[in-house]
Amino acid sequence: MSSRRKLKKNIKSLMELLYIDCLFYKVFVVDADKEAADKVIDRIVETEADLLKRVSITEGKEVKGRVKTYYKKLEADIRQQTNAIAKEIAALP
Repeated sequence: MSSRRKLKKNIKSLMELLYIDCLFYKVFVVDADKEAADKVIDRIVETEADLLKRVSITEGKEVKGRVKTYYKKLEADIRQQTNAIAKEIAALP
């Protein structure tokens, strides 16, 4: 498990990269579907806020196994959410 600070920085950098990809799509694609891109940007912002909130909450500090399981699940969710948003950006017309 990495530190909470590094985990928050990782989340912010991943979401920033996804945001930049979506922004490039809106600006540089000639017939870009800007409404769909705005929906993806909204999802990026909501996902980032949710994940950062989950990092800040510690569950069961007294039980080491529970904390370890919580952060493993969180890291799996980060990967899953990032991949899902990247697929949405790739599917934009």
